Amino acid sequence: MAPGSDCFGWDWKLRKTDDFSSVFRFKCAQRGQCIDVLACPNHLVHPRLGLVVPKKILARAVDRNRVKRILREVFRLRQRTLGGMDMIVRVKKGCTPAEYRTECESLILASCRCGQPRPDRGMEKLSVPT
Repeated sequence: MAPGSDCFGWDWKLRKTDDFSSVFRFKCAQRGQCIDVLACPNHLVHPRLGLVVPKKILARAVDRNRVKRILREVFRLRQRTLGGMDMIVRVKKGCTPAEYRTECESLILASCRCGQPRPDRGMEKLSVPT
């Protein structure tokens, strides 16, 4: 699938344990009431998504699948703005589908800054004696 299209295929999903582990280790997270979005740069031309929807939060498979479908759709519509990022969306509380959608949109857009270097805060350039 072409990187410019709005499709969501096999290459756009995090599948391996190592991929999930690298995102968890990077420790750049945006936290909301219903979900957490963790992100890290992936050195690819397209973003990838991993979903964590535990049975403890949503017991019925129908509910888990619906939430995953909503989260994938939000990601699919925003993937052009994300660039080369790996993202994990972790559900931590049962909410309505509309709440998942709005919170996921805002947190995904906020997590785009995770891979960018931080500007120095309050630090002027130090002159190094030569």
